Amino acid sequence: MGNKKLTTVLLLGLTMSLTGTAFAAAPTASNADLGARIAALEAQQKQLSEQIAELKKENSSLKKTSVIAKSNRTAITNLRQDASRFQYKGFGRVAWENNSDALTYNDTNDMRRFYVDLEGKYRVNDKWSMNFQWETLQRYAKYHTGDGTTYYHDSKNGHHDDEDSGIQRIWAEGDVGKVHLDVGRRWRGMGYNFIYFGNESDGVVASTPIPGSNLTAEAFYLSPTDRGYHYSFYGAGIRGQVGHGLQMDVRYGKLNKNKHESLGTSYYVTPNEEYYNSIGSQAMLVSAMWNPMKNIFLLGDYVRTNRQAGAPLWTNGPEVSGTSKNTWHVRLNYRWPDLNSPGSFQLYGRWFDYPYNENDLVGAFGDKEDSFFLSGSKGWAFGFKYVPAKNIEWETAYQWAAAHTRMWKPQPGARYEHNVLRTKVDFHF
Repeated sequence: MGNKKLTTVLLLGLTMSLTGTAFAAAPTASNADLGARIAALEAQQKQLSEQIAELKKENSSLKKTSVIAKSNRTAITNLRQDASRFQYKGFGRVAWENNSDALTYNDTNDMRRFYVDLEGKYRVNDKWSMNFQWETLQRYAKYHTGDGTTYYHDSKNGHHDDEDSGIQRIWAEGDVGKVHLDVGRRWRGMGYNFIYFGNESDGVVASTPIPGSNLTAEAFYLSPTDRGYHYSFYGAGIRGQVGHGLQMDVRYGKLNKNKHESLGTSYYVTPNEEYYNSIGSQAMLVSAMWNPMKNIFLLGDYVRTNRQAGAPLWTNGPEVSGTSKNTWHVRLNYRWPDLNSPGSFQLYGRWFDYPYNENDLVGAFGDKEDSFFLSGSKGWAFGFKYVPAKNIEWETAYQWAAAHTRMWKPQPGARYEHNVLRTKVDFHF
């Protein structure tokens, strides 16, 4: 029994020893693995922390970029809006003419010049805009007047003082309800050939559509800005479509001077003399543009004033023939040129009858197209316009007229034959 008990005790002790060893070794292996795992997790956590930090930086950068991009988009939008608020257009011109037989004190061969016109419009809001016109011209040849006096480019002595460049005209346009207003200094034309009024002026023009029609009613008060003249012209009219292919412009106006009052002061003589009123105190316009068939357009202006036909050209002066109350200008066009279509063209013929007067005016203050048409002239003009390339237009015209001299010698109002050849090229932008 003793041996068996000893054996049992020894076996039990060995078993417990082995079991204890096993139980002790297991935790030791688990701790090592857990430590490795923890170390790996810590490494991953550190890596993730670094990545998160980088992502935060990138996110912050992206947010800043987004803010900058949004700011840039806003700035670009504002720039586009500002750019859309400003518009400009214009053209440059090279011109030549032979007009040396004009027996007037005005410059002859006046169109031997370079010229630039720039017009700008800034939209103040949805209803109003401010506008300007900048012009400059330079003549490239000496010139002479009808009495044979030759001049050069000397604006200091009063010759060609219009070569000074700058912003000459500023005006505002906008709507008050259904009334459109044009206020300030600008070139304004009335009628389709502008013989009633076609000149730079200070003043206001108010217009409004006539309900139920294609017509516009208009009222105006204008003061020509030409040097020496001091009078205003006011009135009203109706213009617009009146039938198939037919447009009309009908007006009536009055000067703020009567037939016997001075229109201003002459700056050509010393001491200054008063401008004798030889055009009258009232003027009526009937103007039309008719398109009777494809590519054919007829434009006609008729102006009648209340001047005295056959009246003397100055106080106590001699009567001169050709001092009619009526002014006519008729134009026939074949086609219209298109600046966007190289090869397009226009042919035209014009007949005109401008009465003679001491003030050298047409209508109330009509356009004579840079002295191409003179007061006291009656005759014909023929020409063409051609577009050789996009935005370039070439025009050439020839005029023959029976004219009245404005020279004191040999006789004021004497008739003579006046011929003009003019050509010009315009570069539009």
